[in-house]
Amino acid sequence: MEEINFERLQKKIIDFLKANKHMVLATCADSHVTARTISIINNGLKIFFQTDRDFVKYQQIKQNYNVALSYGNIQIEGKAQITSHPLDNCFFKDNYQRYHEGSFQKYSHLKDEVIIEVEPTLITLWKYDTENKPFREYLMLEQKKAYREYYKKTM
Repeated sequence: MEEINFERLQKKIIDFLKANKHMVLATCADSHVTARTISIINNGLKIFFQTDRDFVKYQQIKQNYNVALSYGNIQIEGKAQITSHPLDNCFFKDNYQRYHEGSFQKYSHLKDEVIIEVEPTLITLWKYDTENKPFREYLMLEQKKAYREYYKKTM
């Protein structure tokens, strides 16, 4: 693995999150894994979404805060935290309404809605170089390191 610039890769990922407001969220509890598409907003690398307390994802996150998100060539592992009601958080309210107005109008006022905040721990991107050789870039947030690793099985 070759070390690469942490800040540069972090900026690329933040730009990706700004441009892509839907991701697939995977959760697990009691050996039961589920996945669904969610509407997200972000503040830097932190990812936020809302859900209802009666939904499976909420119940699973209550039991196991380890989650994964993906979209396209990006995979994110992180720790989820149940925070507050959507209308009690100004950042969430303003940004979720801006990017997901229909969902905001339909659901954010419901009493059982909550915000889930995901703090990423590892972000992986699949890419190809100019010679079409596949590689992965890893942003390891707890270590504040970034690496590139070629997929050698295809070489």
